[in-house]
Amino acid sequence: MIQKSRLFTPGPTPLHPAVQEALARPIVHHRTDEFRGVFKDCTSGLKKFLKTSEDVLMLACSGTGAMEAAVVNTLAPGEAMLALVAGNFGQRWADIGKAYGMEVHVLEAKWGEAVTPEAVGAALDANPKIRGVFVQLNESSTGAAHDVKALGALVRGRKDTLLVVDAISGAGAIRLETEAWGVDVAIVGSQKALALPPGLAFLSVSAKAWDKIGKGGGPRFYFDLLRERKAQAGGESAFTPAISHVVATRAALADLDARGGVDALVENAGTLAAITRAAAGALGLPLVAPRDHGDALTALYPPAGLESGAIVKALKGEFASTVAGGQGALKGKIFRIAHLGYYDATDILGLLATLEIALKRLGHEFDLGAGLAAAETEYLKVRA
Repeated sequence: MIQKSRLFTPGPTPLHPAVQEALARPIVHHRTDEFRGVFKDCTSGLKKFLKTSEDVLMLACSGTGAMEAAVVNTLAPGEAMLALVAGNFGQRWADIGKAYGMEVHVLEAKWGEAVTPEAVGAALDANPKIRGVFVQLNESSTGAAHDVKALGALVRGRKDTLLVVDAISGAGAIRLETEAWGVDVAIVGSQKALALPPGLAFLSVSAKAWDKIGKGGGPRFYFDLLRERKAQAGGESAFTPAISHVVATRAALADLDARGGVDALVENAGTLAAITRAAAGALGLPLVAPRDHGDALTALYPPAGLESGAIVKALKGEFASTVAGGQGALKGKIFRIAHLGYYDATDILGLLATLEIALKRLGHEFDLGAGLAAAETEYLKVRA
């Protein structure tokens, strides 16, 4: 049987055709007016994407590199930080802080839930020495989303405390009003909603954050955001950029702008998430995050008696469709279907149909077509 490979993971996501075309162009030199123009176009487009008028920087690294940059620029060793841990990537904030000698305080939520703003407010009141709250917009190991708007309202009035948001998988799939909500640093990865390859990370930085950074953070060299700010104001990076990726970023942002911008992207993810959740309910696949779910992805437990790994392997083996397994504490226990980036309803409806076949072959008892019917009904309701 002919198979077409399809990627349904929450990073990397499928590349947009405009991105593929841009990546195939001859490389240009990065210290030229031509490239400076491309770089500035990217900066302008990223401000629209993140809904901010403040600085946005580009770094040649993964999202984790930008997370590290955020920690070492905003905090000095020994300063107190609050890490909200609701999954694998929240734990990463805590681990980075510990690696650089920060005084790390942790607020934990059960995996599949979000840390509540009330708990954060109580922690800040109890420890006024906390200088940064570090959180995920979307915890992609579980699919849960934090209430960043409420967290921004909590932190905004605390002049010595910053709100730093890992929006790597959330931006472009979940609503994010970076400047209006008082987010001081927001981080995005190229391989997520923007449908680019891995290799770039983007950071928005508020005036409040720049004031703290200017007073001295921790040791850094490559990740010195003050140096990058100075260089990038002129359309260059401090060090050699990922040139072809930057060219592709401009193409992705231009195409996104033509299709309605980030709001259209968020709406699309919401539709795909809604129909997937409807199908999951009809098929007896429990949601990992039933209450606090975001729309970047849907994380599901397998039916009783089946292993999640068997479902992942069945989709890959018969249909060449790659969905993600679990991570950390949920490794081998769940599977995850992405909605962020270059997906449409046909992609997800097709995957749900093949998921039914995989479940039926694995012995799960249900009425064939039940999940697809539920998804179609939900689609007609959402897109009425």
